[in-house]
Amino acid sequence: MFLLRLGTYKSIVLPGFFSSPPNAKMPGHLGHLQIPEVLRLISGYLDRRSALAMSLTRRAFLEPGLDSLWHTLDSFEPLLACLPTDLWRIEEKKFGNQHRYDYQHRTPPSVYYLNRALVPSDVDRYLTQYAPRIRHIKGVIYDAKRIPSLELLQALQEVTGSQPGALAPHIRSFEWIPRNFVETLNPFGLEYSNNIQPFMPLFVGANLTKLAFNMEPCLPLQALTLLSTAKQPNFLENLDLGSDTAKFADDYLRASTWNHLKCLQITTLLPSTILYLANLPQLSMLSINSLKAKDWGISATERRSCRPIEGFSCLTELCIDADTVSTITGFLQHFPTLNKLETLEAFARARCSSEGEAQAAIDTITERLNSDSLMDLRICDSIGNRDVPDYAPQEDSEYRPPIKIAPFYIFKRLKFINVVFSHWISITPDDIAQIRTVWTEVEFLEIHENCPVDPSPLIDHTHLLYLLSGCPSLVTLALRFDATRVSGEETGGPYFKLTELNVGCSTISSPASVWKFIEANFPHLERLEAGSLGKDSEHLHNMNMARWKKVQDALDDRWDATWRRRRLLVEGHQYK
Repeated sequence: MFLLRLGTYKSIVLPGFFSSPPNAKMPGHLGHLQIPEVLRLISGYLDRRSALAMSLTRRAFLEPGLDSLWHTLDSFEPLLACLPTDLWRIEEKKFGNQHRYDYQHRTPPSVYYLNRALVPSDVDRYLTQYAPRIRHIKGVIYDAKRIPSLELLQALQEVTGSQPGALAPHIRSFEWIPRNFVETLNPFGLEYSNNIQPFMPLFVGANLTKLAFNMEPCLPLQALTLLSTAKQPNFLENLDLGSDTAKFADDYLRASTWNHLKCLQITTLLPSTILYLANLPQLSMLSINSLKAKDWGISATERRSCRPIEGFSCLTELCIDADTVSTITGFLQHFPTLNKLETLEAFARARCSSEGEAQAAIDTITERLNSDSLMDLRICDSIGNRDVPDYAPQEDSEYRPPIKIAPFYIFKRLKFINVVFSHWISITPDDIAQIRTVWTEVEFLEIHENCPVDPSPLIDHTHLLYLLSGCPSLVTLALRFDATRVSGEETGGPYFKLTELNVGCSTISSPASVWKFIEANFPHLERLEAGSLGKDSEHLHNMNMARWKKVQDALDDRWDATWRRRRLLVEGHQYK
C-alpha cells in the first residue's frame, strides 16, 4: 500500500500496484491515473518525501513526481546532490556567528570546495533534467547543512556563460535573503553574505514574476548586483523591496521601466518617488512597511509642487505603516485625487500627539481619495504600542474638540471601516443616523478609542439597535456606548448576522440586564470584547471592565453549551 498525504486533506491510501514492477499494467478501474493532468494535480499536494516516493513507484509517475519534488527549493542542497561526487573537497566551516550553532547543538555547515576543475559535462544532468522544473526558490537559500563555496559558484557562473537564470530558467518567484536574516540569523558571517551577491543573477531568469529581497547597507556588493539585475528586461509582477535606505529604493525603482509590475511592497521611499510610481501602468497594490517622518519633512510649497495631478491609473490597494499619523498625512498629501483606490490601510506606531493630528489625517483622506471607489478604510494609531497610559480623570482640564468622523460620510460604498485613535472620537446620535443612512452595506464597523478617555459615551443601547436596523449586513461592530440604562427588556432584533461586538470602555451598571439584552437581540454573538485598562488603578474604567467581564463569562458559557449540544447531535446522528 502507498500513502498519499494531500496537504490538510485526509490521507489517501492507494492500492498495492504502486509497488508493482514499473512496466506492470495498471488496473482498469484506476486508469484515470494515467491522465497526466490528474497525476500532476495529485502530485501538487505532496510534500517532498511523498513526491520522491511517488516518482520511484512507476514510470508513469516519474515526471509528475519530479516536477513536484523540484517545484520549490529552500537551499542549495539539491543542486549539490546532482553534481559528481569526485568534484568535492568538503570542509566543516566555522563562521562568525558560531555561537548560534553551539546554543542549538547544531553542527557547522559543510562547505563544498572544488577538488578539480568544473567542466560543462558535470552540470549537464542538473541543467537538462532538474533545473527546468524549478518554479520557486524561497526562504533562506543557504541556511542548510551543505553550502557551496564561493569558488564553486564562480565556476558555475563560468560554465553557464553567466547567463541570467541559468540555474533555474523557468523560475517564477525568488526570495533572496529574507528580512533581518543577515544580522540576526546568518551563520555564515558578513563576508560570505556579501561575496555571494554577484551570483544572484544565476537564479533570475526572464520568466521571473515575483522577487523578494532585503537590501542590507552592510553588503555593498548587494546594491551593485541588484541595480544591474533591475536593468535587465523583466516581466516582474510582484516586487518586495526591503531597504531601510530610501535613496537606494528610489535608485533601484528608477533602474527599470517595470511595465508589468502589479504589486510593490517597499520599506520606505522618498516624496520624489511618488511621481515615478504614479506612472507605472499596471501597479494595483502598493504597500509601504516603514514610512519615516524624516523622509517627508518638506515645506508646504514643495509639497504642492511635487503633488502629481494624476496617475496610479490601476492602483486599487494602498497600505501604509508609518512612524506617526502625521507621516501618513504627509504621504497622502502627495497622492493624486484622480485615483481608483478601493482599499486604504494606514497604521501608525506612535500615539497621536493630539486630536488635531488625527483630524488632519481624516480630512486629508477625505480630500485625496475617490469617494466613488473606496470600499475598505482603516486608520489607526498606537499599532504595536502596548504601553497604554494610565487613566486618571482630570478635575480641571482645557476643552479640546474631539475627533469627528463626519468627513468620511462622503465614502458611500464602504463595507469595511476601522477607525481607532488614542483620543476621544465623538459619536453622537446624529452620527448614528448618518451611518445607517450612508453605510447601508457595511459589514465591519469599528470606531473607538484604544485607551480610556474622559467623556462618557454620547450614545446608548437604543442607538445601537437603531444602527443595526439600518445596517443589516453588520458582522463585526465596535462602538463605545452607554449601557447604564439597559433593562434587559429591549428588543429591536434579533440581529442574527452580528457575531463580534467590541464595547470599548463603555459604561455599564447591571451585567445581568445587559446579558439579557444581548441574548434577546444578538443570538449568534460569538465574541465580546471590552476596552483596554490603564495601569493598575482603581477608577471608573476598572469597575466597568469588571462588570463587562461578567457579561463575557455569560457569553462564553452560552457558547460552550451550544458547542456541546452540537457535538451531541453529531454523535447521536453517527450512532443511528
